[in-house]
Amino acid sequence: MFSLETIRKMEREATERARQEELTPYIATKNGDEGVRACYTLGEFVPEGWKKVNSYFVDNSGFGTEGEGALTFEQLLKKVRKGYGYGIGQTGQFQIYIHEYKRIK
Repeated sequence: MFSLETIRKMEREATERARQEELTPYIATKNGDEGVRACYTLGEFVPEGWKKVNSYFVDNSGFGTEGEGALTFEQLLKKVRKGYGYGIGQTGQFQIYIHEYKRIK
């Protein structure tokens, strides 16, 4: 299992990489867009013109079930909204945080 220190280090590195590469969130083309599966890891980087509006704790192992602390991918899809952006904020060994962004420009 990853230590908290390791997770925070990975998040800092992802944030810096996203900033340097000017990555942007994946923009959902429809409600429930499964393309969020391929979103970039942005860490805590919020690109210009975007505002972070939500964070979802999601099972990343594929073995999670409904009723657990982390959303299953299917539960996440029910929250995905057309026109909103999505990116990975933190990555743990079995769960991730998916951030939801809204355009402000």
